[in-house]
Amino acid sequence: MPKSAAEMRREKLRNRQKQAIDTKDQKGLGRKSVLDWNRFTGKKPMSYKETCGVKELNVIDFLPFVVTQEWYKTLRTFSGLTTNLDVGDWDYKLELPIHRNVGENNDHIICPRLAFGQKCPRCDDMFAEYEKDDPDKKVTDALKPSWRCWYNVYDYSEENNPDGIISVWEDVSYYLFEKEILNAADEGEETVLYSDIEMGKTVEIKGKEKKLGKNPFIEAGNVEFKDRDPYDENIIEDTVSFDALVKFVPYDEFLRIHLGLDENNEPVETGDDQSEETKEKPKTNSRRRGPKTESKVEEEDDIPAWVEGDCPAGLEFGNPDMDSRGCKKCEDAAYDACVKYADAKAAMAEDAKNKAEKEEESTKEKEPVQTRRRRRS
Repeated sequence: MPKSAAEMRREKLRNRQKQAIDTKDQKGLGRKSVLDWNRFTGKKPMSYKETCGVKELNVIDFLPFVVTQEWYKTLRTFSGLTTNLDVGDWDYKLELPIHRNVGENNDHIICPRLAFGQKCPRCDDMFAEYEKDDPDKKVTDALKPSWRCWYNVYDYSEENNPDGIISVWEDVSYYLFEKEILNAADEGEETVLYSDIEMGKTVEIKGKEKKLGKNPFIEAGNVEFKDRDPYDENIIEDTVSFDALVKFVPYDEFLRIHLGLDENNEPVETGDDQSEETKEKPKTNSRRRGPKTESKVEEEDDIPAWVEGDCPAGLEFGNPDMDSRGCKKCEDAAYDACVKYADAKAAMAEDAKNKAEKEEESTKEKEPVQTRRRRRS
């Protein structure tokens, strides 16, 4: 007996998540957001925000959305494989490679090379730097794209979601969350297809807080999967089709923004007052991060803020790829220290993961099925 359209759609969704789990270790070849919410009809859904703490858990269900765009089938994932999903199929995440802080306005632009195998001006400069005898890591790091994810989720927190509605989890780091969840789903004898409408699981994520300077950030710690009630198929009517909101920037415009040119291909005025003597000085800052702010430290006993782990612009120290103009204007010494701190943070996170204690799953009793406050029908 041939499969129904609904059965085929659910099977494709399951295969999509299997692909994501199987290829999690592979790496394939608005401007503040690459989504344009003005295209969304109706009120934008509530945004989900991850939490952390000893007694805090992120308890969520991942819900699929309907694919609406033809290009989505050829969109490449983190592994380099295409989604292979047609219009009308379902996916549980939008996964995109993003160039952040492009040009004077710190625009966010989808990387056409990683997304579709097309030419990318920012990646061209990155590879040109790599080809040098002594490539500058600060330059290559600033030009690298980062992988980000968007999800529709049901949040079980009564405090944050008293009405039992679906929210959107936006611009989520692939490395800090998605990959950790995929790793957990692949640990047992059977792959956990947690986003499946009928057989899916509630995902419990214990967030880990790390502090770099004054500003904390959260990454996924322990991840567990709990039984839940199945969803009715019409839940799809309440989720956001993220692909319909994606903004693409043509190559010529991307190049213009990357080079810091206006619409007439003239250099963008920064408003910085420079004397002729200053303009003639050779530049010591080789990064494409905009005009350099001169250090204001004049007395020998003045200690720069970054020495003590504080960003001089009041931002997040140790995250040189963050969404901020202040990062682009950071002086060389502070930027170098920030990059080194970021590397140390990554190593620390890996060590913490390797040393994480295993919970005694074999001895604990089976917990009750997770139930939602408002059932969809």
